[in-house]
Amino acid sequence: MKKLAIFAAAAAALTATAAVAAVSFDATTGTGFVGKGDVQLAFGWNNQALQRNASGVTFSYNAEETYRFDCTFSQLSGGVRNPEIRSQTVTRGKGTSVSGTVAYDARVKSQITGFNLTGFGATTTTGEAPVDGGYCPGGNVGDGVISNVELVSSTGGLFVNYGGTSVAMPNTPVL
Repeated sequence: MKKLAIFAAAAAALTATAAVAAVSFDATTGTGFVGKGDVQLAFGWNNQALQRNASGVTFSYNAEETYRFDCTFSQLSGGVRNPEIRSQTVTRGKGTSVSGTVAYDARVKSQITGFNLTGFGATTTTGEAPVDGGYCPGGNVGDGVISNVELVSSTGGLFVNYGGTSVAMPNTPVL
């Protein structure tokens, strides 16, 4: 009987926590909602810590894209130019800020319920995406031409940030 009571209490606590935690994010518009439970879980905060730190919480949409492409070089051999094709892969990082506002319980103005995400902000990238017809990386202009560009993978998603720490939010994959 005692074990049943402990199990029931644990189940109730788990259900209460799950009801608070919620992430809903539209990767095409940058809008959605992040429940306070997800932010608390990400940083190990209790309600008091969330209340104290909420103004410093930011969000970003980060992705790493990997591209495969061909570089066609014209090699001079015996007075004749022959094409040589080399496959290459490059990775590019992309980070976009996501604007957000703190959401409060309408009945209790000071009680935070989560964060309303209101759209994308500035984007920064590291590296360049290859473009069909562009010049191959690392060569001189005219040394090689890019073709058959293919985005092979894109990983990342929505991140919550605070004090230099960035944590991925659940269920927010890159499209």
